[in-house]
Amino acid sequence: MASNEDNIPPSPDSPSPATSLTSSLLGATAAKSPTDSDKDFEQGIKPTEYQIVAAIDFGTTFSGYAYSFASNRDAVHVNKNWGQTQGFLLHKTPTCLLLKPDGQFEAFGFEATERYNDLCEDEAGEYYYFDRFKMKLYDNKNLTQDIQIAAANGKTQLAVDVFANSLTFMKKHLLRAVGAHLGYDPHPDTVRWVLTVPAIWDENAKQFMREAAFKGNLIDKQCSDQLLIALEPEAASLHCRHLPDTDFVGYKDNSINKPTFEPGTKYLVVDAGGGTIDVVAHKIRKDGRVRELFRATGGAWGGTIIDRQFHTLMESIFGTEFIEAFCHEYSKDYVELLQDFEIKKRGECDNIRVSLPYNFCNFRHGGVSVQQAIKSYAASSENDVKFSSGKLVLSSAVVTSLFADALKQINEHVEMLLQKPKIKDLQYIFLVGGFAESSRLQTSLRDAFGERVTILVPEEASLSVVKGAVAFGHDPSAICQRICRFTYGVGSYLPFAEGEHREDLRVNSDGMDLCKHIFQTWALTGEVIGHNEVWQETYTPIINNQKGIIFEFFRCGNKNVKYTDEKGVEKCGFLVVEMPDPTGGRERAVDLEVIFGGTEIKVVGYDHTSKTSRQTYVDFLSQ
Repeated sequence: MASNEDNIPPSPDSPSPATSLTSSLLGATAAKSPTDSDKDFEQGIKPTEYQIVAAIDFGTTFSGYAYSFASNRDAVHVNKNWGQTQGFLLHKTPTCLLLKPDGQFEAFGFEATERYNDLCEDEAGEYYYFDRFKMKLYDNKNLTQDIQIAAANGKTQLAVDVFANSLTFMKKHLLRAVGAHLGYDPHPDTVRWVLTVPAIWDENAKQFMREAAFKGNLIDKQCSDQLLIALEPEAASLHCRHLPDTDFVGYKDNSINKPTFEPGTKYLVVDAGGGTIDVVAHKIRKDGRVRELFRATGGAWGGTIIDRQFHTLMESIFGTEFIEAFCHEYSKDYVELLQDFEIKKRGECDNIRVSLPYNFCNFRHGGVSVQQAIKSYAASSENDVKFSSGKLVLSSAVVTSLFADALKQINEHVEMLLQKPKIKDLQYIFLVGGFAESSRLQTSLRDAFGERVTILVPEEASLSVVKGAVAFGHDPSAICQRICRFTYGVGSYLPFAEGEHREDLRVNSDGMDLCKHIFQTWALTGEVIGHNEVWQETYTPIINNQKGIIFEFFRCGNKNVKYTDEKGVEKCGFLVVEMPDPTGGRERAVDLEVIFGGTEIKVVGYDHTSKTSRQTYVDFLSQ
């Protein structure tokens, strides 16, 4: 960045210095202000035609992928053979990554768990085993590219590298499946990639996934249009709307009403994942497309809450010191124990039988055996737990207690949403995601809300997101209107107006009195934004030899914001537009376009004189 005199952002409607790179990059004058018609027109660039849309659902506990061809969009292909060598045939694989001691890739998914469990304890201490690391993006509100995450043994790696290694594996696995389907390897440029993220994630987490996709070689540049970010409940919405009646749980026993999705139909999508519960409210328009009724809501009430409750139960049974000592000495065995609980908790059985590894069954701490600890806990409490044939058996009452907190929070949140005036005539609730396959969650929602709305759970609910993400990749405009989450704008300078502008923000540039730190608004929080709506402005330089402009972008949770230094205003990116050709002096022009309405915000700057352009997605990580 340049000196204080040089760091002057653009201004609309008047002579206006702009943020600069050097002393020769001083400023810009707005030649045209955006009008309503400017904001309403849609981007006129024809999208690239892709032969294949490939979606990766990167989940907290399990991950999977799906794809389809442009020639037959509706035929969505899913890998249903995960874990084949381990004796499983599943639609998804655990979100687990194993790196070698030097940080290089070793394995992902079932293979990562298997190889990690096969390591001797000394070897396990040198490797990096990561699981359930997606929630790090949700938990960390100050996310940057430098954040590190800890492996099971406490060793750390750059989070972006952990995600990138995982995405590289998923990409290669998917392309092998596509190649086997076609009989030849597809050209990388013919594949449009779609990554799914929770709708309640902040923009920095979405940008982090784009960075990981770039480092994982899904795309060759960070701002590539070859990658789309899909919001998980939105993707599920696109999938569920077009399912036949036969594909919903309860159809065979006539326990659900036949769903119809005429224009005007309103529904909620409750995406119950491993980490988060993600809820969107949609309304079907006359043209069959979907509009958002209010911005996504939810929280960290997913299936991992139950896992934490199980861990607490284990500490209650065996003692905190016992569990800590075992995790320290046999970390991979405890991972295996938790993996077994993860699979068992999704079943329909009232009780759960958790397999205890050999080392756990024979572990002693403080002279107490596993069998003795279980008997003592059962005798001293009303909880019915017992040890049988190497398994910890939890009664129906105990399992119900593990689920209680998560189900309570989910029901309370849905109840709060049903009180909103915008969805008073709601007709359906789609329950999707891996946690949605739990019969306890399904029963809980039906008991609470079944008399007011129809609860629809698709068969293979865990695949709703990834299948819908494929549909989204073919037609991103299917979600045609969204609610703006923040007030967004660009930092500007305006001619100083006595009595209107703050005196402390007055600056003088080439004889002009200006007010700095003006927040020039693109869109307001709560505003309905159409797909690919464009905000435009044209700028001209204030000196003849100006070499470029740095546009700085900001966001705020309030509608009424005037200056970029106000409380609550955050810088969220910048774009450098170079102006290498000085021909024309101050008459040169730079267009700035901001494309809204998608899952990311794209900014394009175009210099008319040199006919060069720069573009970026607003980067929320590097600030």
